Formats: sequence, C-alpha cells, structure tokens
Amino acid sequence: MSALLGKSRLRAMAILSLAVFAAYGSSLKSKAFVYDDQYLIEDNPFLHEGAAGILPTLSQGYWESIYGQDAKVQEYRPVLMLSFLAQTFITGFSVPALRLGNILLHLLVCLLLWEILKRKINQEAALAGALIFAVMPIHSEAVVLLTGRSEVLSAAFLLLSWLALEAATTAGLSAGIGLYGLAVLTKESSVLFPAFMALNDWVFFHRKPWEKGSRAGQIGLWLMTLAALAPRFLALSSPFHGGIPYFHGRLVAGLTMAKFGLEHYLWPSVTGTGLCTDYSRPLIADSSPASSAAWLIFLAVASAYALAAWEIARRRSRWAFWLLAPCLFLLPTSHLIIPLDTLGAERFLYLPTLSLAAGWGFLYWKSRQATPRLASAALICLCAFYALVLSKRNFIWASPLNFDRAAIACNPVSALAWNGLGSDLISAGLPARGAAALKHASSLNPDLADPYYNMARLEFSRGETIKAGVLLQEALRRDPQSPDAWILLGMCGERGHKDAAALSDFKTAARIDPESPLAQFDAGRLCLVLSDFGCTRRHWGNYLRLAPHDPQTAAVRAWLSKLNAGKGIPRAADKRN
Repeated sequence: MSALLGKSRLRAMAILSLAVFAAYGSSLKSKAFVYDDQYLIEDNPFLHEGAAGILPTLSQGYWESIYGQDAKVQEYRPVLMLSFLAQTFITGFSVPALRLGNILLHLLVCLLLWEILKRKINQEAALAGALIFAVMPIHSEAVVLLTGRSEVLSAAFLLLSWLALEAATTAGLSAGIGLYGLAVLTKESSVLFPAFMALNDWVFFHRKPWEKGSRAGQIGLWLMTLAALAPRFLALSSPFHGGIPYFHGRLVAGLTMAKFGLEHYLWPSVTGTGLCTDYSRPLIADSSPASSAAWLIFLAVASAYALAAWEIARRRSRWAFWLLAPCLFLLPTSHLIIPLDTLGAERFLYLPTLSLAAGWGFLYWKSRQATPRLASAALICLCAFYALVLSKRNFIWASPLNFDRAAIACNPVSALAWNGLGSDLISAGLPARGAAALKHASSLNPDLADPYYNMARLEFSRGETIKAGVLLQEALRRDPQSPDAWILLGMCGERGHKDAAALSDFKTAARIDPESPLAQFDAGRLCLVLSDFGCTRRHWGNYLRLAPHDPQTAAVRAWLSKLNAGKGIPRAADKRN
C-alpha cells in the first residue's frame, strides 16, 4: 500500500488534479446539451428507459437510436452508451454531472499517462508530459463535449490495458485483453492497439510479436478483436460503413489529409491556435494530384513516418516509437482505410497527442539537465498558456448558439453550421434571424435537407401547413430517409384533414426508425382515428415499450385496456406537435 500511495504518486495526483479542474472547471457551469449531445444523449430514447434500455443499447448501433436502421454512419459503441445509461440512471440528465464524468475520466487518463511515461522515460519527464497533456487546448472537444467520451473512455481502457499487459502475469494478461475489448466496444479506432503493443514490445522489451513474452498477449488481443467486432454484424446493416465518402478517391484523400494534418492537426495541437469545430466542405479544398506542392507535403509526411518506422525496425528507437505508435490511432479516420463522411475532428487527436506529451516531457527533462530554473519556468508558462486558451475554448460548449457561432467563425461557408445556427435561433425565440440563417444554409448547399426541414418546422409553428408541406417535400427529395420529416409531414396532413395520407406518413417514419416513440405514438393514434384497432395495438404497444416513462403512457395504457376489453374508446384528441 505504501508503494501505491507514495509521495511521488500523491504529488502527481495533486498537481494533475489541480491542472485538470483549473482548465475544465468552468465548463461545469453549463446546463445545455450541445451539438451531437442533443441527439445522442438528451433525445436518446434508450437512455430514458433505465435498466430497460440495456438490451436495445446492446442490440442497436450508435446512431440507429436516432436515425433508425438506415443511419448513414454505422458505428457500434455499446460500452460508451452503457456508461451514459448508468450515469443518467444515477444523476439524471444533468449536463454538469455528465461533464464531470468526462473530466474525471480525463484525469484518470492523465494519471495513467504519468505512470507510463515514468516507466518509459523517467519521473521528471512523466509529470511534465502528463501535465501538458492535461491542459492541451486541442482536447476541449473530447473532454467537454459529452459524446467526446468515446475518445477519453477508450483511451482510459487502452492505457490500463497497456499497464496490465506489461505486468507479465496471468492476471495482468487476462485483464489487459478484457480492457482492450471494452475499448473496441467504446471506439472503433482502438482496434489498432495490437499493432501498437507489438511496436511497444519490440522497442522496449526487444521482443517480436510471436516470441515468448509477447505471443500470448498478441494472440489474446487479436482474438479479442474478432470477438469485439463480431456483434457489429448482428447490430448493424453495414458493419464497416463511415457514411457518404468525403473524397472521391484514395489518392486525393492522401494528398489532402497530409496537408490538413499539418495545418489543422499538428499546428493547433502544438500552439493551441487555429482550433476549429467544423471542417465541412467547402472550407478545405481537395489537393490536386497535379499539384507539386501537394506532393511535396505528402512526401514529407510520408518520409517522416517511413523514417520513424525504419528507426524502430533497425534500432528500436524510442523517439520513433513515440512519433509513430500513437498516431496509428488516426488511421481509421484518415480516409485511407474506411471512407468517412467528415474530413476530421479535433477529438480524433486525443490518443495521438500522446506523442506530443512524450515529446514535451522529454524536452523538459533534457532542458532541466542544463538549466533547471529556466526549464521549470518554461513549463509553467506553457501550461498556463494552454490552460488559459483551453478555458476560453470550453466556452463554445456552453450553449448551442455559442457552438454555432464558433463553428461559423472558423468555417463561414459551412451549410451545416448555418443550419444549426438557424435552428437554434428559432428555438431561442428569434424566428426572423433563424429563417435568414436557414436560407443562407440552403444557398450554400442546395442539396442539404436539414434547412428545408427546419424552415418547415417554423412554418408549421406559425400555422402555415401548406408552406410547411412544400418545404418538407423539398427536404424529403434530398433525404427520403428522414423520419422526423415524415412525422412532420404527417402532422401537416392531419391538420389538413387528410388522415389516411397522414397515417401513411407516420407509418413510413416508423418503418425507417422503428425505435422512434413519436412515430409509433402518432401512427397508433391515427390508426385509432381510422378505427383500425389492430394497427393501434401494434404501434402503441411499440410506443409503450420504447417510452415507458413518457407522460402520455398512462393514458395510452388506459386506452389500450379499453380496446382489449372491447369497450371502445373515443377518438384520440391528444395530438403531439
């Protein structure tokens, strides 16, 4: 016990805790769900079901709870969602409490990184590297955005697995393999960990993956990879699908990503400047294969990593390991393996910036040997600067409007950002400004369905159902798999006394997203209006299963009881808007 609670460990815990809460404490004041948090957490029906949400969480994809089986992006992250389910069961849907969970996980990652760097470099470098990692501005999105927990939680599992596997015991081997499995079920990029550990064993222990001391761990990790990926084939319609490809070819992707990585990943990570939350088109131009400058950048980046790989292979270089190994986790989002619908995001850098943490720690240690006071002063100044920038950066997650404005500030040509701003301005009681923003969004990207849907919502709220219907037809022409648009179209039809057409729209929404309580409720209600009681029982039965705690469930149960008793009930007057 004394070893576990030694002075150095307590000192590291105190310093890192102080740094983390100094940098992130202000983010606990916000009570608003922002960006993906609104859809994946606040509006997620599974998270509102308590223990009953466990099974659907395990059997559904990450986005299917919101967009149904035809979700454009196919991801399976049950451990992540179970962590939210467990926390909301205890603390409710409190944004400060959920963010505190992310912050504590980030602190755990920093402590684990300190332990690892202490073993791989030395104690002085370890504390400096972990301290800088704790306050890097590039981590704001991963830590403060609630759904960024996928990055932080998977990192915690992987670092714990790293330490357990190096314990060289049977218990450590089993624990390490199990923790790795949890990481894969939290974030898909974790599947690169077996390759990471192979490099680790080669560099630090001079063992090849098939040699004694590494063989059992490698076999276990690869078998766990297969076991953790297997449920994807049961839960997802497309087990390895990253959405509509951002690039039209791998060559253009490689050339563009090399330049993008230097300008929008490396530079902001090191300097804390140039941070951006929205990289959607057309902000970043595709690099042309005919461009000599694009090829020079690509060859420079490729040469750096080729040199690192050579140094690892021939000399077991430790600096090369820290340059190359953490960056392996960027491969799944590099567009070189799986085509994605987004160019990149700052949260993807959470694990790769272990490279920078080790580099800063090593530089501090070397500088301290020559000029200890200057090195300490430089470390304090760098951390203070990072913490200040980070604290300011966290402000963008305080409200949806803050996020929208920050996104537009860094990407003024983003139709998605302008659409978000328009929708949130309407929600904030500024419909005229919201409508203007939505029209601007549709002009930036005429193929985007969301602005038309949001304009339809505004017209519907004004009682202009005909205008709303026209706008919804435009939205569905661009995205016919939008359950929300079909539901609203059904409401428009119902207001126009076209009950049969409205029921068809509600049924379409329920078919696209069978897990939508609203689609099931409205379909059941219209079935009742049209005296199709079998249809009513089916859809309302689904509704009660999906939303057992909804305010309307008591009335629905009473109505179904009367139906089942053959007593009949009056036409349902309750209509959701």
